[in-house]
Parts: sequence; structure tokens; C-alpha cells
Amino acid sequence: MLFAVAAIGLLAAIGLAIDAGSLYVHYGQLKRAVDAAGITAANEFKSGQALDKLEEAAKEILVMHDIDMTLVDLKVYICDAYEADDDHDLVEPYLGTSDGTRDRYLATVEPTFYARCPNTESGLQAARKLIWVEATQKAPLFFLSILGFNDVSLTTHTITEAAPVDLVIVIDISESMARDTFDFVVGDYDPANCNASNTCYPLRDAKDAALVLVDKMHLGYDRVAIVTFDIEAMTIPILNIHGVSTSLSDDMDEVKNAINAIELHDDAPYNRLWPKWRPELADPFGAQNFVAYNPVNPEDRDGDGFDADPALPTCADNPGHPKCCVLDDDRWDDSQPARFAEYNYEGGGFPCDDDNLLDAYDWDLDGVYTGVDDLSSEAFLNGDRSAGNLKELSFLSTCTGCGIREATSVLSNHGRSGAVWIVVFLSDGAVNYSDSPPIIPNQYTNGFCFGPRLDLNPALSPTMFSYAWNIHCRDKTPDTRVCIDDDISSCPPGSIY
Repeated sequence: MLFAVAAIGLLAAIGLAIDAGSLYVHYGQLKRAVDAAGITAANEFKSGQALDKLEEAAKEILVMHDIDMTLVDLKVYICDAYEADDDHDLVEPYLGTSDGTRDRYLATVEPTFYARCPNTESGLQAARKLIWVEATQKAPLFFLSILGFNDVSLTTHTITEAAPVDLVIVIDISESMARDTFDFVVGDYDPANCNASNTCYPLRDAKDAALVLVDKMHLGYDRVAIVTFDIEAMTIPILNIHGVSTSLSDDMDEVKNAINAIELHDDAPYNRLWPKWRPELADPFGAQNFVAYNPVNPEDRDGDGFDADPALPTCADNPGHPKCCVLDDDRWDDSQPARFAEYNYEGGGFPCDDDNLLDAYDWDLDGVYTGVDDLSSEAFLNGDRSAGNLKELSFLSTCTGCGIREATSVLSNHGRSGAVWIVVFLSDGAVNYSDSPPIIPNQYTNGFCFGPRLDLNPALSPTMFSYAWNIHCRDKTPDTRVCIDDDISSCPPGSIY
């Protein structure tokens, strides 16, 4: 009898151990499957899929883990799955346009997850791509089924997150972004016309590409900033889903409106620059015809950043100056060829402009300077004759570094630590312009690309002319690396100091 009782006890212990082991195996399998389902759902959420798609993805993974879906109760939640009315009553499932606030019903059905969801109603917390995946499975019992207990419900959950995206789209709006819209009647690009009709190409192509990219972003979760650059870079302020103006916006409709509103920068008309001042007459690698002015500001011939050139005055203002020039009708002094031979310009001479006039351009193309040219330049600058605004007269405006710097600043100052930071750069080509003070040191008055000068300045150039503009700033080769460190010894090998 004692042996029989002991045998029954031993069998019961073995049966319970088998059932406990079976439950442990089933739970481990379910847990691994739910964790994998959460990761897969997060990947779907990352691409902006609706809640039903997340559930389908989770089910597919559970099946792949040999989970019998007829015995499973699956629940998938995200923080903002439903549109809601003013009282936050549910209206309809998320179909790609949620209302930007966490769903209050979660406080009742899944309070643990609700507590993890950011409180976005105040606008102080950003939405997160959190996914709650919970599965309850009926696990069979073997020994205990003798006593009428056939199965046990095992429940497990996981919270996964798809990283949000902080995207900065940098768009070149320099005038060359209308190079496919050249107006042969005017003989120049015509930003006014193509801006009005939104037909500036390739700028329009860049805008269309940006719009397609924004459509891939997730409303309320991902954020997008728009940076434009020409002679300077600017972050366009955009409203977010709470109506607050911000750098990185989560309202994709507002982002697309900002992109559509982008206009081309209107550079000064290159073909109206005095003919002998134009760079195509220059050969920076030859013995003559160097660019004889600063393309950032054609009025500035001595490279100090101002229209007035006391180091190169007109002979009318300072007839005894050894480098004075005779101001004539075409703003090119060839009155003393022998004297100007040292400058190696074709036909002798060099640019000569009046410090008190805006006369770098022959606006009416009549070959002589008149008051119309000065008034036209002033009108182009909207009446602003300040030294800083004279840079607007430049026909160069592709400050690529400006755009990259501004994008970096947006992410550094406003990017979320848990987000994926991305910069997409849309431009048509070569750099020809750099940042200016106060972004860079004040001694670089016209930026790092200070340009060739007519005066000899040993501190900046060991020869009569500095080739910095053409070689370093109009950079058309991807392998060029320029170092601007204070000490040449800290420059990397192979760089140009």
C-alpha cells in the first residue's frame, strides 16, 4: 500500500513537471514570437502603414513561429490610431491622417501602454512610434487534464519603437537652378517669369523630388525642415500640427506648402556686366586676362568688401596716385597701355569704377555708362546701397557650404536624440561662393573666396594676383580638399592650404 501511494505521488510529480515544462516551452515560444512580431510591426510603422497593416505583419510573424492563430488572441496598439472629435471620442481608425494626440481610450483598455505614450495634446511632447503587441495563447495541459483542466491562457507583451525621422531638405535656389529656362530674348535667366509660373528648371525638379520624399514621412511623428541657399542659407519657418511656427515641422501639408512657395534667387545679370570684366575673358592659368575684380561684389576691386576702393582710386579723385584709373564710358581704363602692361590684360588697362556710383553693370547694354545704369542697379537692390547689400549684385550665388552649415545647425539645435537624422541635398552643381562674416572670421570680408585683387597684398597673396577664386572657390572636382586651418601643419595630407 505504501508503495502504491508513493508511486501515485511520483506520477503526479512527474505529470506536474511535464505540464510545467510544457507551459514553459509554450511561453518561451510565444514570447519570442511576440518580440519578433513587435519588431516587424515597428518596421511597418516606420513606413507609415495603418494599424491594420501592423496587425497583419504581427500575425504573419506569429505564424512563422508556429503559433496556432486559432488559439491566440492578438492585440496591437499604437499611441495615435484613431481620429477623435472634440471630446476625444473615437471616430474612425487611423488611415494615414491621425489627429496628432494619443488616444484616450488606451487609458482604459491598456493603461500601462497609455502611460508610455507621450502626452502630445499640450504640444510640449513629440509623438513617438511606439507599438504594443500582446498575445494570449491557450497552452494545453496533459496531466492536469485528468482533473478537468485542459489548458491555461498564457499572456505576454512587448513594446517596440520605430525611430522617428528628423529630415532636413536643402535646396539650391541660386539662379543656375533655372539654367534649363534660359530666356534667349532677354539673353539671361529670367527668375521673375519662371518663379511666377513655377517653371524654373531644374529647381522645379528639385521641388517635385522633395514633395515625393515628404509624402514618405509620417504625419505627427517624423519632422521635416526646409533649408534654401544662394548667397546665404535660410531655414524656412513652418507651422507644426499644433499651429506653432518651428524649424522642424511634423505637419507634412505645411511642409509641402513651404516647398511649393520656394522661389529662385535673382542674381545680377551676368551678361550685363561690362564685357571686359567678364570671366570668360580671363585665363586664370595663363599669362594674361586674369579676372580683374571680385565676383562676389564687382564694385569691390581692391577686395576689402566695399564699393569704395581707396587703394585703386579714379584719377579724377586722386590724380597723383600710382594706381589711379581714368574713368571712361565703358568702365575699362586702357588710356595708358604701357603703364598697364604689368597687369597683362588684353589691350592693356583694367576695370575702373566710381566709388559713388553703382556702375559695375551696363544694364541697358548700350556700351556706355549713363545714369540709367546706376538707377537700374539701385532698383535691383530695392534702393539699398549699403555695402553688405552690394553683394546682391554678384552673379555668383552657390554657397553650398552655407546650406550644409545651416542643415547641421538645425539638427544640432532642434533634432531629437532618439530620431534618425537625415540631410538630403538638392543642387545643380559647382560651388562658387562661401559664407561671410560674422559666420566666418572678419578678416575674410568677402568670404573665404576673396577673389583676385588688383592691388598687391603680400599678407594675402605672394604675387600680384591671387588665384583663390578660380581655383579654390569655383570647385568643379569632387576630389579637391581645401584646408582653412590657422596652421598649415594641422592640414590633412593632400589638401590645399
